[in-house]
Amino acid sequence: MDMTHISRVLVGIDGSEVSERALKVAIELCKKTGAELLIAHVIEKPPVLTIVRTQEELIERAFKEYADRLLARALFKAEKEGVKAKLLLLKGKPGPQLCEAANKYGVDLVVVGSRGLGTISKFIVGSVSDFLVRHCTNKSILIVR
Repeated sequence: MDMTHISRVLVGIDGSEVSERALKVAIELCKKTGAELLIAHVIEKPPVLTIVRTQEELIERAFKEYADRLLARALFKAEKEGVKAKLLLLKGKPGPQLCEAANKYGVDLVVVGSRGLGTISKFIVGSVSDFLVRHCTNKSILIVR
């Protein structure tokens, strides 16, 4: 990939250490290329069995508040480095949602961490990055360790 032709970068964050490193790498790339940065967080609905219906709204509100704080901190970091950034709050499965956003917003590069905070990430390491490499084949993917 020719770095001079990168005009828009999508980074997926979840609050994990590795996603913080992915954000840092994405900010540096955008700083060097002048690209716009799209910072995305995906709220994944927990399995129905773990939720009592009356708690569903409370849990969704907590996830949204966490996501808002996470995205606000990421935006602050990007703007502090002089990088133009926009925030995306998505809902669903992280891999498909990030791939769909990459296509919808015409990004040139998707940056993600090698593993994250997902509910089963301890058992399936890198499921989001693996999904992107296998299914988002029309985009360049940068996986940060």
